[in-house]
Amino acid sequence: MKRNWIEKLLIVIAWIGLIGGIAFGTLVSKGIFESNQEMCFPQALVVFVGSIFASVAGWAVLMLLVSISNKVRKIDSKVN
Repeated sequence: MKRNWIEKLLIVIAWIGLIGGIAFGTLVSKGIFESNQEMCFPQALVVFVGSIFASVAGWAVLMLLVSISNKVRKIDSKVN
């Protein structure tokens, strides 16, 4: 099925957000862990898990929008 430029842009943003969010969360949690402060491991773990959750949630929402758009286009093509 053909996608318009907005859908392609949403897919690119979703994948960049997923990969970038996980990479950013990894780097931030690594920096927290290497700071050797008190309770740095739990804080680094929470930051890492939170960044993965936020990245996957954002990716899922954007991919859901693209999926809904595909379904609407398919219904519209059947009506016309």
